[in-house]
Order: sequence, then structure tokens, then C-alpha cells
Amino acid sequence: MSPHRHGQIVMMTVLVAGAIVATFAGVALSMVPGERLRQFEQRESAAALSRQAVVEVVAGDSAAAIGRRLAASGVIGSHARFELLALLQGWEQELEPGSYSFESDLTTYEVLRRIHSGETSPLRLVLPEGLRLEQVIERLVAINVAEPAALRAAFREPSDELVAGSHAELRPGSESLEGYLAPSAYAIPLEASAGDIARLLLMRFSELLTPDVRDAVESSGRSLHGILTIASIIEREVVEPSERILVSAVIWNRLAEGMPLQMDSTVQYAVGSAAEWWKRELTGDDLNEPSAYNTYANRGLPPGPIASPGVAAIEAAARPANVPYRYFVAKGDGTHAFAVSYEEHQANVERYLGGSP
Repeated sequence: MSPHRHGQIVMMTVLVAGAIVATFAGVALSMVPGERLRQFEQRESAAALSRQAVVEVVAGDSAAAIGRRLAASGVIGSHARFELLALLQGWEQELEPGSYSFESDLTTYEVLRRIHSGETSPLRLVLPEGLRLEQVIERLVAINVAEPAALRAAFREPSDELVAGSHAELRPGSESLEGYLAPSAYAIPLEASAGDIARLLLMRFSELLTPDVRDAVESSGRSLHGILTIASIIEREVVEPSERILVSAVIWNRLAEGMPLQMDSTVQYAVGSAAEWWKRELTGDDLNEPSAYNTYANRGLPPGPIASPGVAAIEAAARPANVPYRYFVAKGDGTHAFAVSYEEHQANVERYLGGSP
């Protein structure tokens, strides 16, 4: 019903402390063009990891003690500078314990910032909202954190032990972790296994699902799995944040009336492949795809989420707007025209698409 959003994910952090400036820019690794460049970057990454220094920070350590340990390991040149920077930033009592891995040639400020933020590893992963499971795995494979086969097994067929204590423990049957992986920025520990990484993403999801969001889910009358399924559709259909609750209302209203959802995003999920995970132009054959995820061919919700929704989409799924809309169509500017009746929807389609719905 609506084209999904596309975009590159760009992350840039600019840190300034006195005369010390550290700038880092990372582009989503799945966008790197060319296998030759990919192999080069993996070799460079492997070379950098071979020069790691590991330093333990224990709860209760002073900035002075940490600075001396870092200097003794060759991570920084001056423990006094580290302690002074911690004092100037007001972080001397806010240094997170953990086993930290540092590559060579870091500024003292960057080392301090990582310990303050709890970034134990230089392996960083950024997962934006709306990625499907295969895309998450691709990004992990791209930074060479674990064997691809092990990653696929952990995320597609997780063990009971892996999901224990997480919200994914409540998902029906032996479903994959689709929809239960938190969109967020991660520091991946160097020694982490595929299962460790999957659990890291699951537990971050539990952290993001605040008591208020959990209350909203419980009050909705639907299971968490159902709300995540709705939220994932909202995530793929909506560009303008204010429309999340409106698209949610369309979904709830259509479900209440027994109407097929007819969401393009679910068909994109059903027909997606590594060549194009989210197909831009759907054909008539695509709309007839015999998949349980095809909401043109099947009534009700699909079996599970189609992507990783963010907290805002989850809240919208649990708290739809109180409006009678049953239809929406893309205007072409990132927003949608909503309608109550089919006749009104037809007029919107003719106006914005120049054709029949």
C-alpha cells in the first residue's frame, strides 16, 4: 500500500576535549561497493585486531589506577593526562567496569570516552530500525565477528538457553529472532561467539522495552508477538513519524473488520532475496505469492514480525490513533493520504498515483 523507505545509515561522532579532537565516521558496511574493497577492509580490520591491548577495569577503580594500568599496557602515553581529562570531563566517578580492547594510536580522550561509555571493543555495529533478520546477519558477517554459518544458526534457530530471560522466550513455537533484535549501536566484544552476539541484541531489546511500553502492550489486548508484528509493518510503511499511529489505526481497523491488511511491506518480505531484500516494484505475481506473510492473499496478521521495529513503532502499534481510517496511499513526498471509505481511497489513488488501487 505504501512504498518503504530506503536510505544509507551514516554514523559520525565528533568529540572535543581541550585541544584533543577525535573524529570517527562509519557507514553501514552492507553499503561498501566491491568485493575487492570489502576484502581489503577485512584484512585491515584483522591487522588492527592483531595489535589489540586488553585492559581490565574493575568496579571501584579510580581514574588514577585505570590511567596507570592503561599506560603500563602501552594504550596511552601518560596516566596523568588520562586522570586530568577524566577530572575535566567530570567522569572520574563514571568509568564503566569491563574488559576493554584497544587498538593502537588512539588518543587519550578516545580511550577515556570508551571507558566512560562502556564500549569494550572497537568492533562497532549500528542497526537502524526496519532491518530484516538477514540484513542484521549480513552486517555482522561484514565486520567479521563470527562464522557466517554460526551467526545464521544462532539468529534463525536459537536455543532455549540463548533466549532464556529475554522477551524472545515468549515468541511462539521455534520462530527465529525476527523482530526481537533491538535497533541500536553496539560494541561487540572481540571474544564473543555468535550466540553471545545474539544474546547481546536480545538483552538490549529488553532494556529498550521500558515499563511504560510494556504496560501499553499489555493494555492493548494483544500478545507481545502480535504487537511486534504490527510494529514491524509500521516501521517498513512509515516515513513521517506522526503517521505511525495513523497506520497503526488502519491495521487495527482492518483486523477488526476482517479485511485483509494488504500491506506491500509484507509482500516485500515474502518475496525478498539477497539480491533485493525489499523489492521496490511489486508485480501481480508478487501479490499472489503463496506465503503466509502475504497479507494480500491472507487475512489477519502474518505469522510474525517482518523487521526490527524501534520503540516508537512498538508504542504506536500498542496505542493506535482513535480514527476510522481503513486505507492509505503514498503521496510521493514521504507522507500518505488516509481514507475511511473505498471510494475516498480510490480518489486518493487517482490523485497521487494516477491509477486504480
